[in-house]
Amino acid sequence: MQKLSRSSSGARHTRWAREVLGTVKAHHDTNYLLASEQRSALAAEIGKVETRLAALESAVAPYRNFLEHAHVDTRAKQRVANYLCDEAQRAADGGLRPHRREIDAILPGGHATIFAKLPLSRVLRVGHEKTVELAEGAASRIRSLPAKIPGTSALADGLDKAAGLLRSFNDQAYELEAQRAPLKAAVQKAVFELREELDQMDGRLRSHFSEAFIDSLYPELSKKGTTVADEDDEDDDTSAAPEGQG
Repeated sequence: MQKLSRSSSGARHTRWAREVLGTVKAHHDTNYLLASEQRSALAAEIGKVETRLAALESAVAPYRNFLEHAHVDTRAKQRVANYLCDEAQRAADGGLRPHRREIDAILPGGHATIFAKLPLSRVLRVGHEKTVELAEGAASRIRSLPAKIPGTSALADGLDKAAGLLRSFNDQAYELEAQRAPLKAAVQKAVFELREELDQMDGRLRSHFSEAFIDSLYPELSKKGTTVADEDDEDDDTSAAPEGQG
């Protein structure tokens, strides 16, 4: 018997458990080969599995809602702030490039050190954290230039403002991750308890049924045992790639 992979998401475990529970009920209701003792044994398992399945569904729903919605606003703000940092860095590069020779004579390492000796194309393609670091570093180095180079104060202010905004949104993203941990833990706990219940169910049923019968309770799996095998349904998100224990 192949059971669903422990690494599968909470949503996939929910789908799997529904299939198992449905099969137990179908045997109980329609299998005319069952003796009354066997039918009673199945009836006793139905309520136990339903309880564990309900607990898993209650844990999965808020976690999936969090994954689908909580980060949307923060990610959108990060993209905007990242764009503003890019624009500030383009403005700084454009404003200082005509004074490159003067800067090379004044600034240790020359004009190239303003953006940490990286080409601007590279500076504009780094992640959110690195963008903050590069923008703030550029602002600091620009402020060290003498006043005879025009526009340095405004260029540095633009970099600091954009970097500060992006930093604040990065902090928001970290706070959201802290909220995610207990939601994910609740799903993992419910998955563990469901799997334990099904293992115990199998053990109890062995007193009344053959291994072939117990095997029949579990659906066929696909994708290396990570999801229930079924006809493809583009609207069934339980066939999507697993994420954590969502």
